[in-house]
Amino acid sequence: MTEHIALGYIGLGNMGTPMAKKMSEWPGGLTVYDIRTEAMTPLAEKGASLADTVADVAAADIISVTVLDDQQVRAVVGELASHAKPGTIIAIHSTISDTTAEELARELEPQDIHVIDAPVSGGTRAARFGQLATMVGAGDEVFARVKEPFSHWAELVVHAGPPGAGTRMKLARNMLTFTAYAAVGEAWKLASASLDRKSVV
Repeated sequence: MTEHIALGYIGLGNMGTPMAKKMSEWPGGLTVYDIRTEAMTPLAEKGASLADTVADVAAADIISVTVLDDQQVRAVVGELASHAKPGTIIAIHSTISDTTAEELARELEPQDIHVIDAPVSGGTRAARFGQLATMVGAGDEVFARVKEPFSHWAELVVHAGPPGAGTRMKLARNMLTFTAYAAVGEAWKLASASLDRKSVV
């Protein structure tokens, strides 16, 4: 039963904290860890269990990771992999290279540990209200396992394809968004120039 799935969260920064607060409402329970003890205190007040180390989070079934960069992601995943049980899912929400999750998934597959990428979109306000979008790079069976827990904190949970595909989808989405912004900016410039010419005439 999905409600008995235990969640873990590592990295309680600007995005991690509101996401973890939504996860604390999950019936299967939540264990959190951050190197800053003060970052964990608000989660304890929400009912989450506080871990003393990354390894203490490894007992969870689905572990979310939101740390700074690829190097930290690799370090955290490596530490979790040393203690996690077979079947554990490690979901990377951090901004990483599109090959990082793919490589880690391949490395840990023999241990039956599933590394997936699930970048998020929507910002901190959306995170507070559980209105994020997440693009998940995972196999079909693993996606089926994370869909309901992820829907607890994300309004839109999209299966992008295998590990790595989530990050690539987000990169493509960002590129389209910024291209649209640039196009609007150019349109404004053209409109302004046209109005200026008319006023001269």
